Amino acid sequence: MRHAYDEGASKGWPFASELYYESTVFDAGRAYSLFRPTDAEYGDVAALAVDVATELHYDPLTNNDAALWYVLEAAAYEIKNGDEAHVSAAQALLARLQPIVDDPKLIAKAAETDALDDAEAFHHDGDAMVHLIVADVRAYNLTHDPAYRSELLQHAADPATPLVRVPDPEYGAMFAIATSALTEAGYNDADRAAARAIKYRRDHTPDLKLIARVSAIPHELRMTRIAPADEYFGNLKYSPIGVHNELVRINKYLDKGWGYRMEPDALQVDSAVEDWQRQYPHDTTLPAALLDTYLLLERVQTDNTKAAATRVKTILLVQYASSRQAADLAAS
Repeated sequence: MRHAYDEGASKGWPFASELYYESTVFDAGRAYSLFRPTDAEYGDVAALAVDVATELHYDPLTNNDAALWYVLEAAAYEIKNGDEAHVSAAQALLARLQPIVDDPKLIAKAAETDALDDAEAFHHDGDAMVHLIVADVRAYNLTHDPAYRSELLQHAADPATPLVRVPDPEYGAMFAIATSALTEAGYNDADRAAARAIKYRRDHTPDLKLIARVSAIPHELRMTRIAPADEYFGNLKYSPIGVHNELVRINKYLDKGWGYRMEPDALQVDSAVEDWQRQYPHDTTLPAALLDTYLLLERVQTDNTKAAATRVKTILLVQYASSRQAADLAAS
């Protein structure tokens, strides 16, 4: 966290540095909440979390930290324990976030608004403009509302937007939509004009002609993100392998018509997966586990499993919006 702060200060706090610092604050806050909740510094980090979430218009759809539960917890803590300024900021944060968390249309609308606010606040910083592209793509994938597709085309056509810095998979989605606007029905004249501008930029910018890009992270960092096989989660302390085995076992019973009788077992899997998500939010195997858990809970069809399924679905679609599993589920 100190390194991120010093780096941001040395660069004059551009948008990318602000996002990096926000990420380190959220990671530190989660660690205190999960493992040292009575530590005196818990409150200091919670106050910082509210500060950065407020300044950067934190949005669960565009943020890549999968930290919604912690942001809500930090805000609730500050409302009870913070000074007057933090109480006010935390109340505003909760008032903005709580109404949207279960409604895809509201989530998409908020993501677009928050990204526009960031672009304005950071004087159309290049990375803030890229952040707006990410919001457009994810809002469109979540709702299939063509209005977000049109917003994407207009923002991508803006010469001030450094398209080469758009991350995957939004990079590929952006160009796929632009190509569709030039070749398929269902787009308006403004969409097609923007698509032509995007095509021109790609044709005349060598770095934009790449068909695919590969991002790599050091093995040591990858190992800190992936839950160890001997780490245990949830009420019954399932390992990631145990979660997989339970998913297979319970589905076999459901195949034989056990239905509602598998509710307790399915809810224990849910307990483990949600605990896993809180402790290892950057685990690249989590989206698949979340999708499998959602599908399992939907099969049991009791009031409790339906509620759990809705919760797991929201985690996947919103906080892992860039994953293939989220895209597949949204498309279905």
